[in-house]
Amino acid sequence: MGTRSVTAALCISLFFTGGAAFCYARAEGLQAEGRWLMARGSAQASDFAQKLDGTSVDAQLKTFKERRGVMEQAHRWQRGMLLGIMAAVLSALSAYVLFLLKRLDDQLLDATGELRRPQEASSLPAPAFTPSVQR
Repeated sequence: MGTRSVTAALCISLFFTGGAAFCYARAEGLQAEGRWLMARGSAQASDFAQKLDGTSVDAQLKTFKERRGVMEQAHRWQRGMLLGIMAAVLSALSAYVLFLLKRLDDQLLDATGELRRPQEASSLPAPAFTPSVQR
């Protein structure tokens, strides 16, 4: 329960933080693509409203299907990001608890060391009585 465990917990926390940041970047990129596909689908809808052509409807449905797939992937990455954040917080919290346990252990060692010192002094022979001479 020494400093190695605290260091390991902090490294794990940093690892999960990096993973959460990576997941955020991926999810943000996919959401931008989803917004672009939504704008494209809306443009195809306005094109259909002007022309009343069936090919515009098919293209619009295909675009919305692509957008749905992209948004599902974005939601998966968002879930990974949330799991990474939770794991990072829990590992940071465990690092803090391990740090507190190490401090407590050190304090207990110091306290038991102080208790042993008076016992060691009592096991030594008492000093000889030397009467003081008064004049």
